[in-house]
Amino acid sequence: MAPNLTSGTFKIVSLIDGNPPASINLTLPGFQSVYLNGPVTTWVIKREGDKSYRLSLGGYPYTGVIDNNVTASIHEQQNVEWIATYRRLQDAYTISPIDDKIMGWTVANDDPNSKVLDSLLLATLTSVAGCAEDRYNPAFLSPAVRNYPAVPLRAS
Repeated sequence: MAPNLTSGTFKIVSLIDGNPPASINLTLPGFQSVYLNGPVTTWVIKREGDKSYRLSLGGYPYTGVIDNNVTASIHEQQNVEWIATYRRLQDAYTISPIDDKIMGWTVANDDPNSKVLDSLLLATLTSVAGCAEDRYNPAFLSPAVRNYPAVPLRAS
């Protein structure tokens, strides 16, 4: 996987077992929460700036955050500009709001039907050689709630 994300059509999948895709339902209300393993899984990723992207899912032109839930929306005011940071050791990207890089896409547990959240990214630094970006590892939010990145991007 190349570290420079290009515009195109992708599936966004979780790192949890089975790599369930980030998705929405077939119904199209004004907005809906993004969750894993739904029927609509095709994302359009469009480069907006040098490192920023617009993410669209299932005909919804905007992707935003409501009550810490990542949402697909028809409402432009709900749009968030995202940055995708490549993590070489995981061969995956961390998706974060461009103006708040300590937040990012996660799922709360290893349930393959979890909602995708925009929550605090916790990381540990290891002794692996390379830059700090290469040493990112998921960490625990609490002993009971695991914080999995929901971020590898794979061409569909």
